[in-house]
Amino acid sequence: MAIEQPQHPRQHNGKPPVRSRHNESATSGDLGDNPSTVEQPADSDSGISPVVIVVLKVALVVFIAMSIAAQVWALPLVARRSAQDAPQYAPYATGYLLAVIAALACFEIGLVAVWKLASLSGRGIVFTHDSLIWVDIIIACVSIAAIIALALFVHTAFIAHLKPLAVPLGALLVALGLFAMLLLIIVLRALLVSATAQRDELQAVI
Repeated sequence: MAIEQPQHPRQHNGKPPVRSRHNESATSGDLGDNPSTVEQPADSDSGISPVVIVVLKVALVVFIAMSIAAQVWALPLVARRSAQDAPQYAPYATGYLLAVIAALACFEIGLVAVWKLASLSGRGIVFTHDSLIWVDIIIACVSIAAIIALALFVHTAFIAHLKPLAVPLGALLVALGLFAMLLLIIVLRALLVSATAQRDELQAVI
C-alpha cells in the first residue's frame, strides 16, 4: 500500500504561499535578535573606573589650590625675604616673581584642561575632536612655561650671575623637564588624532 507524501506548501494549487506581514515582521524580529546577523552598537564605556576619575579630580583641585596659595602668599614672601638677604639682587626680585607666577598660571590652566579631559573620558567620549582642543591648550601651557623657565635660566646664569649655582641649574632642569613633557604630549596627541580618525571611519561604516 503506497503512502501519499504531503505536498510542499509551494506546490499547493501550483502557486507559492503568500507571506503575511505578520510573518515578515516576526522574521525580521528574529533576525534582529540574532547577534550574528545584526551588528551591535559599540559600547560607549571608556573602561576607566569612576573612582579613578573622582580621585584624579580631587588631586587636581588640591594642586590648583596649592598653586594659587603659592602665587598669593608663599612666592611674594620668599621674594621679599630674598631681596632683604641679598640687596644686590633686589632689582630682579619683582621680575622673577612675575615670571614664576606666570608659569604657575600656565600650570593651573593645564590642570583645568586635564580636568576637562577626565570628564570626557568618564563619559566615554574622549576620542573626539573636542578632546584635541584641550590637548592643544595643555601643549600651549607647557610650551609657555618651558620658555619662561629657560629665560629664567639664561638671566640668572649669564646676566644676573646669581649665586649659588643651584638657582640657575634648577631653572635649567625645570626647562628641560618641561620640554621633555612637551614632546611626550605631542606624541600622545598624534595617537589621539589617529584613534579619533579610526573611530570616525568605523562609525561611518556602521
